[in-house]
Amino acid sequence: MLADPERAEFLKKVGGHYEPLDDNVDEKHQAFRLFTVIGFAYLFSCFALLQPVDYWHHLFPTFNAEFEIAWVYNLASVSTLLLLLWFGAAPSYNWRIVGGFSVILLFMVALPASHYVFTTSMQHLVMVLGSTAIISVSVSTVDSTVLSLASLFPVGAMEATQVGMGWALFVSALYRVATKAFFYSTDSVVPATMLYFAVTVATVAGGLFAYVQLHRLSITQRCIHQAHASQVVDLSMWPKLWFNECMVALSFGITYVVYPGVLTTIPSYNFPASNANGWWPLVLMTTFAGCEAVGRSCVRWRLATHDTIWKLVVPRLLLIPLIVCAAKGVLTHDAISVLSVALVGWSNGYVGTLAVVVTNDCVDDHEQSVTGMFASLGINVGILAGATVSVIAARVVGL
Repeated sequence: MLADPERAEFLKKVGGHYEPLDDNVDEKHQAFRLFTVIGFAYLFSCFALLQPVDYWHHLFPTFNAEFEIAWVYNLASVSTLLLLLWFGAAPSYNWRIVGGFSVILLFMVALPASHYVFTTSMQHLVMVLGSTAIISVSVSTVDSTVLSLASLFPVGAMEATQVGMGWALFVSALYRVATKAFFYSTDSVVPATMLYFAVTVATVAGGLFAYVQLHRLSITQRCIHQAHASQVVDLSMWPKLWFNECMVALSFGITYVVYPGVLTTIPSYNFPASNANGWWPLVLMTTFAGCEAVGRSCVRWRLATHDTIWKLVVPRLLLIPLIVCAAKGVLTHDAISVLSVALVGWSNGYVGTLAVVVTNDCVDDHEQSVTGMFASLGINVGILAGATVSVIAARVVGL
């Protein structure tokens, strides 16, 4: 890592200028709060596609659409990130973030509106999967660009973004429970889902507003200026990053082998009525989300470095058979199911986030903006691999 004098000299050589980034502590903390809001908002739209399990069952009663939605989302996400890295130029922060948020808003309005336009399951499936793919492209563009920007800031910006992302999952689950409870009746699925998407639109709009405020801060302008002066985007960095990016991918891949598809097929063994009314899957999704958010918030206490992170990642492989046993009726108690889901959620939040954060320790200061893009790719490659295994396994074992 470059010390401050060395970094100043480096920037002078590449035509940039050096200014300490932590002179204004209040502004730095304001930036961190805005990063939390931004991370919360754009990832909320992703989880908004996964949370209304009962609505997807209502639209597609003959199969579990969660597997297809997750797979399409992640395939589009990885494809987008590969293209962004292939072109390799320093990101245009305004165009990518503002444009991405705008497209997310458009399709988060169009998707629920299509419920009142289309009449057949095939029409709904095309609309749902098509919207999922487009939203995924937009979220991935925003995600990689925000992480790239956060990597330029003093230590804390990346953690703040990751915490916001974690709370997005938890709050999206709470929103879904709240909207379902608000219209509590046997035919409340559609109005509850429409309200849920309306809340999602408002949340995404809040994230766009937060980015506009972030961009106006002087610390942001200095970071962007230094990025344009010194950013290095090429594959020669891969030897420094490959091991840690593999750990990032493996950690998230383990989670998405069982989430959301397998997790939502775990029945309630002690309260069978909650299976019929659709509440039990929401209980498990909310448990996962809450524990995941707590796990992300614990990253300030680091139990591993970039050299030892594998010691936390590899043991998570044991969680896959644990969840599958709960889904297949080998472990038949709700307490075991809830504890297993909680463990998957917490470990995903803590280990996954820590794996992303320690990646910055592998490179020099002037390369850190690029680690955000590689980290985003690692996350989404892992999620796609996990979702692919999940889809195949579901067909094989009959989930």
